[in-house]
Amino acid sequence: MRKKLLLAFLFFNPIVFLIGWWNGEWVMITVAGFGVIFHALYQEQLEQFDEERVKSMMRTVDSKFVSSIGFLSLFCFCVVVWFFDETSVPLLDTMYVVFGVIMMRRGMLIRSAVLHEKIDLTNVIHIKKTPSS
Repeated sequence: MRKKLLLAFLFFNPIVFLIGWWNGEWVMITVAGFGVIFHALYQEQLEQFDEERVKSMMRTVDSKFVSSIGFLSLFCFCVVVWFFDETSVPLLDTMYVVFGVIMMRRGMLIRSAVLHEKIDLTNVIHIKKTPSS
């Protein structure tokens, strides 16, 4: 039931985003909402693994997440400084967008960790090339 509700919110979010073009406040809020929904959807997939595996996966996700946040902040700084002519950027709108992007990035890292854990490498045959062949 919870997964169906999250998918419904995920498909409803672009509709709210299009309505947000008419009212500027909603655009930034929908970016944050999309990030939260994306994160919650993939966080739910962690329930199928045992506790120790989830802890190791989350350690991996957190280490990748921290390194990507540093790059993301430098990138956002360069974009704001070079491409915007405004002397000030609205703080609340910026917080919504940053929060949405952070939650989406964390959800994408959780998704890649879950997919990596689901891959079964026990049946993989490695063929080594010998010098005579």
